[in-house]
Amino acid sequence: MASVNPLEVAAAQGTIGLHHLVEEVDKLVSLPDIYYRLEELIVDPNSTTDSIADLLRSDPDLCARMLRMANSAFYSFPTKIESIERAVSTIGLRQIRELVLVTAVIQAFEGIPPAKVNMASFWEHSVAVAIMSREIGQSAGIPGAQNYYIPGLLHDLGRLVMYLKLPGLMIELLEKRDASGVAMDQLEHEILSYSHADIGGCLLEFWKLPQSIWEPVAMHHNPTGSGEFMLAACAIHIADAWINANYSGSSGSRFDLEIDPEGLELVGVDMEAVENAARVAAEQTQAVVRQFMGH
Repeated sequence: MASVNPLEVAAAQGTIGLHHLVEEVDKLVSLPDIYYRLEELIVDPNSTTDSIADLLRSDPDLCARMLRMANSAFYSFPTKIESIERAVSTIGLRQIRELVLVTAVIQAFEGIPPAKVNMASFWEHSVAVAIMSREIGQSAGIPGAQNYYIPGLLHDLGRLVMYLKLPGLMIELLEKRDASGVAMDQLEHEILSYSHADIGGCLLEFWKLPQSIWEPVAMHHNPTGSGEFMLAACAIHIADAWINANYSGSSGSRFDLEIDPEGLELVGVDMEAVENAARVAAEQTQAVVRQFMGH
């Protein structure tokens, strides 16, 4: 990661400041060219599995990380994926694309100094929310709920942006949170007029990721105000609130967040289903985090 010059808080305030912040962080961390080249091959009717495998093999470190994650409990593929060729031929292009995305995001932000944020704890929280939101959606029988784990995993990406570009503000906000017990997203709004959720959604949209990913990320603290992907935002909101209340990892919130009862109603789950989803997340999270962190 290149040397980071913190951004002045005044330059990051308001809608113009949000877009400026995203543009500044994109200079430091962005999706690799291989992700966009993969997108081109996926939509090209003349591309083959061999051409996709060849592209992925051009980045050996990415391949190694992808295979670790493909064989983690996070994906739970029925058989071991031992090569990129097998991955391309057996697990599908959509999941290949998602594996590349997740791998690239983790790799992009791993250079944040430990003094700023405990990355193992951050990803523990993120993975737990990802697994739990997927389980909540699937328990409710929502079509496509298996796709909730990607926005679930990335829901607090905006926090990493803040640790990178607004470290002084993050220290101030954490101190205010500890003193007042007010939720971090509310404190962020008071100073910036937006929250880490808006930052994450804006960055993912800037990177040209699909709306099914960036919208739930942007709206996970206000899920019922979401649009086409409201159910995903609700599931992630429920999982995030439950995980924060039960202290599985931390991305900075720490204090309990209230589950929006309308979100529960929209998704169609009760607290028993939420607790069942939480048990699945608890069983899988630590093993998945070890794979994500590469050890």
